[in-house]
Amino acid sequence: MLIKKITLLFLLFVISVKAQQNDKVTLYLDWLHQFQFAGYYVAKEKGYYNNFGLDVNIKEFSSNSNIVKDIMTQEASYGVGKSSLIIDKFNGNDLVLLSSIYQASPLVLISLKDSNIKNPRDLKNKRIMITDDAITSASINSMIISQGINLDEIIVQKHSFNINDLKNKKTDAMACFLSNEPFLLEKQNIQYNILNPNDYSFDFYEGILYTSQKELLNNPSRVQNFNKASLKGWEYAFNNIEETAKLIYEKYNTQNKSLDSLIYEGNILKKLSKIEKGILGEIDSKTIDEIKRFYSFLGLNKQNTVFDTNSIILNKMNILLNDNEIKYLENNHFTLLIESNNIPFAFKLTNKLTGLEIDFWNLISQKLSKPLNIEETINDKMFNIFSNSIKTQFVYGFEKKSKPDYLLSEPIAQIPIALATKNDKNFITDLSTLKNIKIGVVKNLEIIPTLQKEYPNIDFVEMETINEAILKLQQNKLFALIDNMYTISHKINKDNLNSIKINTLLNHQLNIYLQVEEKNKLFIPILNSAINRFSKEDKNTILNNYQFIFYPKNIDFLFIAKIIIPFILLLAIFIYFNFKLKKEIKKRKEIEQQLSELANKDSLTNIFNRRKIEEICELELLRNKRYKSDLSIIFFDINNFKVINDSLGHHLGDEVLVKISNIIGKSIRNTDSIGRWGGDEFLIILPQTNISQCKNIVLHLEKQLSLIEFSESIKVTCSFGIAPHEESDTLDSLLKKADESMYKEKTNHKTI
Repeated sequence: MLIKKITLLFLLFVISVKAQQNDKVTLYLDWLHQFQFAGYYVAKEKGYYNNFGLDVNIKEFSSNSNIVKDIMTQEASYGVGKSSLIIDKFNGNDLVLLSSIYQASPLVLISLKDSNIKNPRDLKNKRIMITDDAITSASINSMIISQGINLDEIIVQKHSFNINDLKNKKTDAMACFLSNEPFLLEKQNIQYNILNPNDYSFDFYEGILYTSQKELLNNPSRVQNFNKASLKGWEYAFNNIEETAKLIYEKYNTQNKSLDSLIYEGNILKKLSKIEKGILGEIDSKTIDEIKRFYSFLGLNKQNTVFDTNSIILNKMNILLNDNEIKYLENNHFTLLIESNNIPFAFKLTNKLTGLEIDFWNLISQKLSKPLNIEETINDKMFNIFSNSIKTQFVYGFEKKSKPDYLLSEPIAQIPIALATKNDKNFITDLSTLKNIKIGVVKNLEIIPTLQKEYPNIDFVEMETINEAILKLQQNKLFALIDNMYTISHKINKDNLNSIKINTLLNHQLNIYLQVEEKNKLFIPILNSAINRFSKEDKNTILNNYQFIFYPKNIDFLFIAKIIIPFILLLAIFIYFNFKLKKEIKKRKEIEQQLSELANKDSLTNIFNRRKIEEICELELLRNKRYKSDLSIIFFDINNFKVINDSLGHHLGDEVLVKISNIIGKSIRNTDSIGRWGGDEFLIILPQTNISQCKNIVLHLEKQLSLIEFSESIKVTCSFGIAPHEESDTLDSLLKKADESMYKEKTNHKTI
């Protein structure tokens, strides 16, 4: 009894020591617990953080805390923030962005249906509840300003985080997540309006995981591991929404949300993460540049801070080593021990070492920017001639099992495990259909216990070598043999074993590791840093260089002739006529599209031609007459265009027309239309736009035009005429007012 107690205490002590070895990390959330942070809960509860040696404490939002300040001053601190982190960077906070969970912002403004706030222009002089960082949210601000409203024209209220304040008219609009408050209002059958920046083409990042540059510099591996484990958690969360919602409901439900609301939230956020497109967590420097420019335009870069965008985005392909690891790498020599007759893993070709192991070792050398040595050996002992000579070997295993006194790296790549038979055996699609047969398994796979559990009716026999297995297969003492696909393929090819084929692949993979003596354990995290930077393309290129695929030749042609061929012929006839029909339909649609574009588009500038823009204007006049809404037009031409065209050539004139059309087209709203009226004259139609808003749009267009660069060093300006629609206006009278306004501007030195 005493011995049992001592043993139990010892085990508890070991577990305690192991837990103490984990790095303690704090993650600060920028809101209260909900599905918005699901990936971090999953990474903690599923042990993803623990697998990387991290003990993570997740802290939810508190109005009294300054998260950015805490992260900048405390060690091992990480946070979740919004696009306003760029302002924090402008203000001197040395932060680094790790991943953006939401590629499109879930942050929106919500109002009640009866408030008549249908678009951002209706927010003028209205009360809005919004948090401090949401005030500086790039997406919401961009949406408001793009509609001609200045930020000082709205009344900002401190957010109460209570949807009842919206219901009770204590505010006119409220910032919220698309995945939260709309669900609550729908449950109460309350109608609402949503102002979503995504609808106005402002899809900036939100849910940004970040830390300090100091943390990255001092603990690069921890930063990479925390980010990697977090993304793994997010993948699981979005692929298992109901299970994850239940986890939050039971363990992180400080807001007392219903399970249904958490599931609803998860489904909305999954779409915004764009995980289905394979870009979960990605941060594009171009998007960050847009956010920087926008905040600078708002005057929020008060210190005129300039920084390289790439310097604040974690480069996941960079090798990041701490000072100790860098010194260890610099002060030691590293050698790979190989057996030079181990095709295709390491062998000599025209007296030059080559093979899968050589290529992976050279790739590690490239990633570490460190010359690494290769040494042939006649046994698997790792002799260290000098104290600073670190030696390693490639090892292969179905599971990660290291020998005593040795450590293994992370898996470098995987090789399929294959089953080979003689040519007279048919394809095997399912091993469970086989009974009372013997299959030889090469010893170093160490997979027999697993196979015996999966296929209890098969007698799996351990073979010392592939040569022994092949011999017994040829002697019909084995039904089949199992080894990695590469070894079998090369054995068949090298020894010209025409009677043997690769019959099928198992659902298991053979992992490739590097093995290091435990006393050289500091080399393991360095190797792992390099291995984790291998791209799929890197791995596939090396694996494909040494992969030989043999196709089975035994096909029952009589069976095919009697059954399959007639079916294939019928299917081929059906596919042919179906393809021909689809091709004809596609061709007709393409012709119709081309005809439509020819009829509606200007051939040079690719914007609407005069006929189409005139048609659009007529429709807008009819709509305006019916709904009594605002409508304005802008008529403009290019100053001194004839001089440019005549003196510098038509090619430059065409360039001016095309570039101006492009920049104007990109600078107006989705609801607006632009067309070429003729020559250098253009017409812009602005639905739901009054005269004041129209003037703001002209100022914006003038600014954008000033940024255009042409192949010749010329300065090009335009004269803009504006005209608001009045009840008595026809198309001709409206155009006449805009034309007169444009010429008035020309006489006033091109200013409105």
